[in-house]
Amino acid sequence: MDRMSRILYELRCEHQISQMQLADRTGVSQSTIAKIELGRNEATASTIRRLADYFEVSSDYLLGRTNEFGNVVEQKPRFHTTHDEEELVLKFRQLSPVSQITIRRLIDSVLKGEQKN
Repeated sequence: MDRMSRILYELRCEHQISQMQLADRTGVSQSTIAKIELGRNEATASTIRRLADYFEVSSDYLLGRTNEFGNVVEQKPRFHTTHDEEELVLKFRQLSPVSQITIRRLIDSVLKGEQKN
């Protein structure tokens, strides 16, 4: 499995959507998505653009050329962050997509436990 195959699979899992759902939402056929994930086909520029737009990541991220999502639209911060929070974000961005998913699930689990108390 090459980088793009792994990244596409991880993004799809993170968003909890099937190949068919991704196909419906992007206009990329399910068979093309499956072949990319299996490493049997290389994605065309058009396919990369559609997938990157859907997941709101840069083409370079999808191709495995950068570790950062590289969002196309720069967003203004919604709230003030502390130095500690900024440090956590920077560390989080250095993690692999699989590790990021694990951390998100851990945070959700901890928050659910605190809500019960």
